[in-house]
Amino acid sequence: MAELDLTNIASTSISTPASGVIAEFVDSVHKTLKSKDDAGFIDGHFYNFSTASQAPAATTRTYITGSKITIPKGKLQIGTCFRWMFSLTKTGAGTATSTIDIAVGTAGTTADAARVSFTKPAGTAVIDEAWFEVTCICRGPLSASGVFAGQLVMTHNLQTTGHAAIPCVVVNTISGAFDVTTADLFVGLCITSGASDAVTLQVVTAEAWNI
Repeated sequence: MAELDLTNIASTSISTPASGVIAEFVDSVHKTLKSKDDAGFIDGHFYNFSTASQAPAATTRTYITGSKITIPKGKLQIGTCFRWMFSLTKTGAGTATSTIDIAVGTAGTTADAARVSFTKPAGTAVIDEAWFEVTCICRGPLSASGVFAGQLVMTHNLQTTGHAAIPCVVVNTISGAFDVTTADLFVGLCITSGASDAVTLQVVTAEAWNI
């Protein structure tokens, strides 16, 4: 039986290897095994999650606990991808639209800017359970004019009542241009539920790859 121990190291300290070679290392931010190819592209995964229920107040923009992704010192890449999944239970209260946004900034709180926003259609005054999946990719360019492309999919138990008047909601949104080269970024989800909404999140998972 053998054990291989690797020292954590910043991705910016890993030199681009020679042609035909891949460098393996443990990133000092995520403390996970990553690789860097001969084109300088870093392949790595990172995960986050919540361990408690959350009940965001209606009409108040709330950072979803467990959704935060810390961008390592190597910063974003063209092709860096994110995926968040969460449950959302609705009581009979509230019928207004809600907003889910991808927040990007250096605070890791609601102080960060909403770069990609999705509107969940108006629902009805009926109890319902929904499952959300939000996916996003950094398209680049790696400059002050970078763009994120995102998609939200929501399915729920009811066909024409509850969370929405349709059984499946699909929303695609492209961000405006913003600086994707900023150091020490966080990327996460915020929710602004509709007026009078009483909602609860029981499960939240987050993952990023090519990071």
